[in-house]
Amino acid sequence: MSLKARLRYRFDNIMARGAGSQILLLAAFTIVLVAIATLATAVLRVRPMDDSGKADSLGRVIWLSLMHAMDPGMIGGDGEGWVFMAIMLTLTIGGIFVVSALIGVLTQGFGDQMEALRRGRSAVVEQRHTVILGWDRKIFSLLDELAEANRNRRDACVVILADRDKVEMDTEIAEAMDGSKLRIVTRSGSPMSFSDLGLLALGRSRSVIVISPDYHPDGSLVSESEADTRVLKTLLAITKREDDQPGHIVAEIQDLRTAPVARMVAGDRVALVQAGTLISRLLVQSSRQPGLAAVYSELLDFAGVEIYVVGQPEMTRKTFREAVFTLGTSTLIGVRTDSGQILLPPPPDRRFEPGDESIVISEDDDRIFLDGTTEPPVPVRPDLAPQPTARPERTLILGCSPRLPVVLHELDSYAPDGSETWIVGEGNPQSLITGDFENLKVTAQTGDVTDRGLLESLGVSGFDHILILSESEGRNQEMADARTTVCLLHLRDIGRQTGGLRVTSEILDIQSRNLASIGEPDDFIVSNMLVSLMVAQVSETPSLLDVFEELFTAEGHEIYLKPADAYVAPTEVEFAVVSAAALNQGQVAIGYQLARNAHDPSAFGIVMNPDKRSLVTLGRDDRVIVLAES
Repeated sequence: MSLKARLRYRFDNIMARGAGSQILLLAAFTIVLVAIATLATAVLRVRPMDDSGKADSLGRVIWLSLMHAMDPGMIGGDGEGWVFMAIMLTLTIGGIFVVSALIGVLTQGFGDQMEALRRGRSAVVEQRHTVILGWDRKIFSLLDELAEANRNRRDACVVILADRDKVEMDTEIAEAMDGSKLRIVTRSGSPMSFSDLGLLALGRSRSVIVISPDYHPDGSLVSESEADTRVLKTLLAITKREDDQPGHIVAEIQDLRTAPVARMVAGDRVALVQAGTLISRLLVQSSRQPGLAAVYSELLDFAGVEIYVVGQPEMTRKTFREAVFTLGTSTLIGVRTDSGQILLPPPPDRRFEPGDESIVISEDDDRIFLDGTTEPPVPVRPDLAPQPTARPERTLILGCSPRLPVVLHELDSYAPDGSETWIVGEGNPQSLITGDFENLKVTAQTGDVTDRGLLESLGVSGFDHILILSESEGRNQEMADARTTVCLLHLRDIGRQTGGLRVTSEILDIQSRNLASIGEPDDFIVSNMLVSLMVAQVSETPSLLDVFEELFTAEGHEIYLKPADAYVAPTEVEFAVVSAAALNQGQVAIGYQLARNAHDPSAFGIVMNPDKRSLVTLGRDDRVIVLAES
């Protein structure tokens, strides 16, 4: 290769190394200019004279040459002859190019540094902070809950790493969290990147939350397999940072089959929240019991009452029945044994053993006091009617959703034998009906759930339960929620003409929860917000995951809203009497629902964790909220 090509190659390499190398190159060029000018004055014997009439020293000439190269104004003071001034003029012209290039390099370098700061690439210097990996619209409800949970902590901090522009994240968070005291730090990078995770001080964090993305930044839907793949790769990147390990990880996954792989990658440190299964179970349970979604929202958020797992040595050797009434302003619902087994609830005569922990519903963990009384007597109810035998039910599912298979199997767990489920949705809903059903006969047809004529032809008034699933395939969240809303409005209008319908609607965007105010009191919106609430709870208290899994499954005890006249007569009694009546039936009373307030969309008449000494009158239309087997 020619000398010119070699020099050009080396010059390109120097320029590619950044501002530092470029400044050194300009400095070298300036030194060459000064050396040439100094040599020229020496050869041509045109050195300037000092005040004594002697020629300046070589050092003085070098200094004057450097000043001419750096400052064009120096040439105005030259008076040592035309030859010297010509040399200095040539040097000054070369210096102008050097200074201009230096200014450009400094400007570019300063701009690059500002851009790096804007992108959020500096290391986080925090301790006891919560780390969130990933970004999704449900992140705002998650931040709301973390702000509420850390309200009593000074300088609580949440650090977010997402593959998004830092300025955009900061702007959206500022708008959504206006007035919040929670300090939120954002960093731009990939949660799946080993190096980017090094910015977050994972080893000093309280917990790490891995979000499963539902949508791409362009609004398109992320498939379950792709979402779980991202979560698994993020968990793998975390575990590879052997010297920077967090103590507790909460990861959201979509597919149950992903759980064993996630366990293999992250071990027992990871708590897996199975979002798709959770939403499906909540949809099914809420569709069968109006008001249940409000109960779960109250238990999962940090604003009202929550579930706590606390050690209470004072309970040792007490039976569960005795312990229930030992707590007056809190509600005992179960036991976590020393081996980690969840009993929700245990048999009433089971005694607390050393090492057992209480599972309690309370306003806060520092408000769990042994302030109860002895168990009150329950009046004999000779007029108590036997529970009616379950009859087959008819359920209508509107919408073809990827979670439909889980919904059907959950319905099969609850429905009486001989029940029927009819599915109407776009595409091919028949292809989503998988497996065998013990209690259900399932029929599917293709149709547009926003078509009023189709809804009227289905005879919706003849169904016991109606479930609207979000049809999100090929749509963004706004359009999917818009279709759900249109379908809900049509059903409400039909219901007004036929005597009312029981409808449960699935909403994806947490901003759409305000739609609950347009419906009747039995319109319950179950959205991804509930997943965020559960993730926030588990991130603060890891042992709650086992409690939630026990609550949300069809086996064992679950939350039910049962007629109040099955427990007490419609007279004023202390809630402790209601609790005792429930225990006599092997159940635990945790609250009640007043029919007169059931139209209030803020709480639907739900009262959770009432003081056992508080007086209440429960009529025939009121409900008692209990933990029961069926």
